[in-house]
Formats: sequence, structure tokens, C-alpha cells
Amino acid sequence: MITAPVSRRAARIGAALAVSVLGLTACGGGDPGPDEARSALAWHRVAAPAQHALYLGVTVPGYPHKVDVYRTAGATRAVVLLHGHGGRNWQLAYDLGFNRKLAPQLARNVNWDWLAANGIVAVVPQGQIPPGSTLPVWSNYITDSSQDDVAFLSALAAQVRTQYGVGQVALAGHSNGGAMTARVWCEATPAFDAYFSIAGPMPSSTFPQPAPTCIPLAPVPYAMIVGDQDDRLAQFAPGLVEPTAEQVEAGLTDEVLLSEWGRHRDRSATVCGAEPMLEDRVADAASTRWADCANQQQYVIVHDAQHPIASIEQHAGERMLPMIVDFVGTAIPAKASQQR
Repeated sequence: MITAPVSRRAARIGAALAVSVLGLTACGGGDPGPDEARSALAWHRVAAPAQHALYLGVTVPGYPHKVDVYRTAGATRAVVLLHGHGGRNWQLAYDLGFNRKLAPQLARNVNWDWLAANGIVAVVPQGQIPPGSTLPVWSNYITDSSQDDVAFLSALAAQVRTQYGVGQVALAGHSNGGAMTARVWCEATPAFDAYFSIAGPMPSSTFPQPAPTCIPLAPVPYAMIVGDQDDRLAQFAPGLVEPTAEQVEAGLTDEVLLSEWGRHRDRSATVCGAEPMLEDRVADAASTRWADCANQQQYVIVHDAQHPIASIEQHAGERMLPMIVDFVGTAIPAKASQQR
């Protein structure tokens, strides 16, 4: 479970900070139906539907991306979900459990019970295919979709708030989408209320050369989860030194995991002045994790897990979407309580 007990050190920091700071209707084919205009054109607030609704091919003015919106009746928050390199948004919906078939989405194949149990509106945009390629990606410094995806996702978040009447919007992504999640946290932080990266370490504008961790525009919650057997991420940590014996014992067994540990320490220092230490970890049979800034900043390494979402879920013993929702539900209230 990603929301871990706060370590003794983080608890001391968090306590101090708390004082001082901080049934089924669907419309396909891109037409939301007569009672609700396509969100590319409708920015007015509309009443929540009495039943669930699927909107396919929604767009944001000025951007080519197609977006599928799974509007769960009664949901008051949304999660925007970004696919990995070469992925499709319906594939990610399948990986996360709310598309029952590994095929382009149809309303009859939506697992509405799964979404309703998690209490969210799921918003799944499609990344763009750059010229000369056949694979959709995101503009996250590692890949370039030929679109301003930071601006697109910021506009999408604003549209989701206005169009679907939700009070909170989080951003999560897997792999290439996780790296895009990290870039948005750096450069358009206030657009979302929380961020969750799945096997997507934080790159910088100098990639592949290392650079200091970014300074976000606001102290917003961020979590990263990754498997310690992930063999697809070596590109994220070029030129780093090998982990020390002490770091390996703590679960930082390769350059990528060590690099992201450094990013976690920087993020925590920026958000709340915390100084995470190796010994602050909470470890069990499934994972090693650090939770700082009253659980707003989290770094989780899942033992024996590889890159795919299914592998992380298998070895963590939990489904990914509830992990995301759990983090968002814990971190945002913690942030709000610190700010009062």
C-alpha cells in the first residue's frame, strides 16, 4: 500500500510543519450526447449525471489530443492518466482495470463498478505521434511528441474542473507518461492537486545529462513507485556512480533507483524542508518506502517487480488505481491541513 506510516524522522518534521505551514448510459464516437456538448466546445459547468457516462474523443481547444472521459456518477475528483511510450489510452485503461478488454473502448466493456469503488472520474488522453514515427509519446525531455504537452495537460486539468464539476484533479502516468507527470510537476505544478509516477523517474531539461532537481511552482504532493527489477529505465541515470553497500542494503540497488532517491530527497526538501535519510525507510516483504512531508512526498520501491503495471501490482499485492487514489486521498488533505 503506497500510503505508508510516516517514519519517525518524517513524523517529527510533519508535526513541526503542521504548526507553522502547510444503471449505465454512454455516448461513443466522440459525441457526448444532447444533454452535454463535447467538452472542446463546452466550458460551462454541467450537472453531474445520475448514471455513469463514457465520452470518447473529447478535445481541448487548440490541441489535437483525443481524450476519453469515464464520468462516474457522484464522483467529486478526477485523475488524468498518461500511457507509456508507444501506448494507447485504451491500453492503459485495460492495464488499470476499467477497460475489460484489450481493445479500443466500448461503453459495454467499462468496469463501472471498479471506477465507482474508487470514486473518480477517469480522464485518459492520447499522446501524439511525432513526424517520422509511428509511436505516440509525450514531450517530457526524453521523447518529443511535437506538441506542447505541458500546456495541453494544464488546459485539460482546467477543463476537467469546469466541465465535470470536480473539486480535485490529480495527474498520474506510467513509464513515458510517468516522466511526463514529473515534468508537469516541475513546470506547471498548480495545474493538478497531486502527482503519481509509475516507473517514470524524473528527467530534466538537460537529459541525458544529469542536472539539479527542478524547483516546483508550488508545494504539491508527489509519489513515485518503481520495481527494483525494472530493466527498462537505465537511460534515466547516465553517468551516475554505483550504489554503496549501505545504499544497496536500503533497497537502492542500481543507478536508476539511486537517482530517484536523490530526486525524492530534493523534492522533500523543497516542499517541506525535510531531509529524508536511508534509515527512515519502512520496509516489508513487498516494498521499501519513504514517506515525507506528512505523506505528501513518497518514494516506493516494489521488491522483485519489473516495468509493467501488472508486475508492480503482482509484487505489491495491490491494484495500481487504488494505490493512486489512496495517495491522492491522503496527501491532499495533509497539504490542506498544513496550510491552515
